[in-house]
Amino acid sequence: MEEFFGELERFGSEFIYPNRWIILPIVIVLIVGALAAVWRLRLYRPLLEHKYLTAGIGLPLLAIAIPLAWYLLSPLWERSFLEEAAPEFDRSAIAETTPAATATSPPATPAQSTATSAAEAAAATTPASTTAAASGDQAGEAEEEDGPRLVAFGDWQGSDDFHFAEGKAFIIETEPGVYILRVEEFSVRNGPDLFVYLSRNPDGWEEEAINLGDLKATDGAFNYEIPADIDVEEFKSAVVWCRRFAVLFGHATLEVVTE
Repeated sequence: MEEFFGELERFGSEFIYPNRWIILPIVIVLIVGALAAVWRLRLYRPLLEHKYLTAGIGLPLLAIAIPLAWYLLSPLWERSFLEEAAPEFDRSAIAETTPAATATSPPATPAQSTATSAAEAAAATTPASTTAAASGDQAGEAEEEDGPRLVAFGDWQGSDDFHFAEGKAFIIETEPGVYILRVEEFSVRNGPDLFVYLSRNPDGWEEEAINLGDLKATDGAFNYEIPADIDVEEFKSAVVWCRRFAVLFGHATLEVVTE
């Protein structure tokens, strides 16, 4: 049954949803036409003539169909928000970089050359105390590097037009040998039985993916503890996966930060 609903969900998201503005008017016309035919041909009369039989069959079907439809469909428009604190870490690896100067840059003007020479002369006469202070600052920076460290990062993307996902994903070493997966500016299509995984497949799901826990919220920023007995460098993506129906909702391919 779950495989059937999974295939149905994939069919709906990959075919019906992208073509919804074409399919919707056709469905409306078919429904109106069917109701008109029932009324014109008086096909409703047998139902009225056998009221108890109609109620005996119809009411149990409604009792099953309504809760089932609510369970399957209501998560699609239910949203939740969570904001968890983030460890402080160096984000320079993910910051936008400016293009480096190339050999085709225009030659320096005489005024620029004079300013450069003056700056070089000033640097040559810098007191030793200033140099020592700079060395002290570098030592302080080195101490700060002992804090949380960014290991890998990536951007979330949905598996199709219907299953959208966006935001940032980070693997952070909060202390030696302790890692978390953090998501920020995050938003994903909701659904039943959603979980967050780490996968060795850069394109998303794999059967051996590591389950980090259920999806905490559809929007916001939050953290997942990564088991201590795994090698985080083996994992190439973070994944939001519907476990009940085996459907990929989104993934973030992780790029390792080089030292």
